Amino acid sequence: MENIDKTIDAICVWIKKELEAGKSNRNHEISKMAEALAELVSARREKL
Repeated sequence: MENIDKTIDAICVWIKKELEAGKSNRNHEISKMAEALAELVSARREKL
């Protein structure tokens, strides 16, 4: 479970940095990472 939490945190940090940098040419990539984040959070919740 600890690895999942670390991965969730890392993705959150990455998304935040990308959004703060205003890299509009990476919107698709940010969207895909947000989808992956949602899946990880859902999977983690199921493991509880």
